[in-house]
Order: sequence, then structure tokens, then C-alpha cells
Amino acid sequence: MKKLVVIGCLILIIKPVNAQSDSLSLMQCLSAAQNYAAINNQLEIFSEVTRLKIANANTSYLPGISAFGKAWYQSDAITVMGENGPVIEVDPFQYNAGVEALQKLYDGGLTKRKKDFELASLEVEHGKIETELYQLNSLITDLFFSSIFLKKNIEIIQLKAKLLSQRLKEMESAYTGGIIKRNDLEKITTELLITQQHILEIEKQRQQVIVSLALYTGLEVNSGTNFSVSDIPILASSGNRPEYSYFDAETQRIESLANLQKAKNLPFLAAYGQAGYSYPGLNFFENEPDYYYIVGVKLSWTLFDWKQNKRETQVLLKQREIIETNRTDFERKMSIALTQKLIEQKKLIDIIEIDEELINQLVAISRGSETALLNGVITSTDYLEDLNSEIKARLDRETHKIELQKSNIQYRLLEGIDPEIFIIN
Repeated sequence: MKKLVVIGCLILIIKPVNAQSDSLSLMQCLSAAQNYAAINNQLEIFSEVTRLKIANANTSYLPGISAFGKAWYQSDAITVMGENGPVIEVDPFQYNAGVEALQKLYDGGLTKRKKDFELASLEVEHGKIETELYQLNSLITDLFFSSIFLKKNIEIIQLKAKLLSQRLKEMESAYTGGIIKRNDLEKITTELLITQQHILEIEKQRQQVIVSLALYTGLEVNSGTNFSVSDIPILASSGNRPEYSYFDAETQRIESLANLQKAKNLPFLAAYGQAGYSYPGLNFFENEPDYYYIVGVKLSWTLFDWKQNKRETQVLLKQREIIETNRTDFERKMSIALTQKLIEQKKLIDIIEIDEELINQLVAISRGSETALLNGVITSTDYLEDLNSEIKARLDRETHKIELQKSNIQYRLLEGIDPEIFIIN
């Protein structure tokens, strides 16, 4: 009798899983995880880096000003001889100091193509981040459905504990009347304790899942939170996987880099000016230090680079081929994964239909075993075998239902969902 009291107390201690009315949908979890992910900070960082690089590129339109100075001694210098000896003799020790300005007039579009390349590189980084964020959906979906699955397990095993508790009360009377043996009563008591222990283990597992979900989403989630799948229909497939945008961005970056390579071999025209103080001055016949200035234009143009630019272009073409190969491989993997999900869903639908029939049969058998046990016709071992078969069938059915819902979501995530649904106003 003391064992019965202990069992009853344990049942009361277990908190009902739906003790709290707070509800959390899959859509809320996915949106929160997207917005809470630390990698989002990199978007702003990459944007700022690109802004700084473009600002640096824009300075090439401004005049460049630099100072210079040098002094030297040369082994020979200009000497003009006359009848009576040197008329002009330039000092071999000389120096020159001043400032120089350079204003770009034409660079073949090099600056613009540099900026285009930086913007294309930014899109590639954005594509990487969006792809990583999208992959987070699968993890959140797993955690979300794991919580639902464990909750269902707890509910069904609690039902088993309730049935065992009822049997104990009925068997206590049967034992008192000498219908059943003490051993049968103790086996049911032991099974109830094991079931209670199982409930506590599953609750601990679910708590771990919930903590993980809270850490990934930043939401306040607890064991009383009700996880709802009512918003699943809004996860309509759009075929818009972020990987495709990433492949496009990589291709565009390669094209921008190819354009940049071409611009490096185009003419460069600039105006320049120089002013300073030197010894001797520009008129070296005076052989005196003097101020001076020079203005003019200069042109540079690489006419022959030993086919270096051509080879660099060929490298870029190969890199583009690699990108297209990766795109084709990704599309093939997605096609295989989608086909497998459709097969999985059809299989689960068929299995669930059989689950319903199986449960009806096992419930009838289990109820018959209850009566037989109380009448001393069968042992508690026989009854527990039938009861466990019923409980297992119930667990299997709920597992298959949850797997079907999860498979449906995974199918839509594989196809690609509209990223706008992740925006929280």
C-alpha cells in the first residue's frame, strides 16, 4: 500500500506539458533565428568595408600631391670650354626639392571598374551570409519538431502511467480478494515506476531541445510553451534558394574582374605640375640655385605584356566554369533530395493509415487483457506485453504524423521559400 502512495505522489509531481498557454509557431522561430543570428552583423561590416574601398577608389579623380627632395654628387658634369679655359663649369654636387601634383584625365574606365568589382564582391559576401542563414532553417525545424515529438511522447507515456495507476487500484482489490498474486501487483508497480522514470528522462531531453531553440532564436521559450504548426501553409515554396543568387553573384564578380583586367592595359593620361628649388636651376648655364616649375601632360600605355593579361582572362574563364559546375551539382542534389522527400511522404501516409487500424486492434486486445488480469486469467507479464504494444503503436503513429509534417516543411525549404517572410515589422 505504501508503494501505491509513492506512485500517486510521483504522478502529481509531474507538471502537465500544456500548463502554460503561450504558443510559439514555426514561422516565429524561423524568423527569430534569422534575425537573431550573429552572422547578420557581418552584413553591415562587409557593407562598410566596401564603402571605404569605393571611397578610396573615388580619390583617384582628385589631384595627387607629393613632396620630394634629393641631393647627389656625380662623377662628371657639364663643362663649356673657351679659348682661355672653361667658360661654364657645373658643380658635380647638386640637389633638388619641391612638390609635384598629378591630375588624372583618363584611365580607360579603370576606377569605375574597380568600384564595380567591389560592389560585385559585396554581393558575393551577402550571398554567402544569406546561404548560411537559410541553412539555419533546417536546424530550427529539427529542434521545433523534436520538441513536438518529445511532448507527444510524454503525453502518451503519461497515458500509460495513468492506465497503470488505475490497474493498481483495481488489482489491490483483486489481491485482497485472493484473485491475483502479490507478484503480479509488484510487477505493475515496478512498471509504473519505470514509466515514471521514462517520463522524467524525456522531459529532460525536451528541456535540452527547448534551451537550444531559445539560444538560436533569442525567444523566451520554456517547457510550458505550446509549439504550433498552424502557420505551416504560409511557407509556400518560391523556388528561390539563396544558393542561386550566390552563384549569380560569383559569376558577376568574375565578369567584373575580367573587365578590370582589360582596363589595366588601356591608355592612362594625366596632367602634372612640378615646382621646387634646385641647384643648379633649370638654366644650368647660370650654375646657381633657383626656383622653378614645370607643367605638362603624360601618357602611359602597356602595349605588350607577354600575354599576361590574356592568361589572367583564361584563369577567370576557368573559375567561371567551376561556378557553373557547382551550380549544376547543386541542382542535381536538390532534385534528388526533393524526389526522396516525396517518396518519404507517400510512405508515411500509407504507414499512418495502417497505424490507425493497428491501434484499434491493439486497444481491443489491451482492454481484454485488463479484464483477464483482474480475473486472474493471465499474469501481469502478459498484460504488460499487450499494454506496451498498444503504447508503442500510439507512439509510432504520432511519430509518423510528426515526421510527415516535418517532411512537408523540409520539402518546401529544399525548394526555397520567399525570404520576405523572415522580415519582422
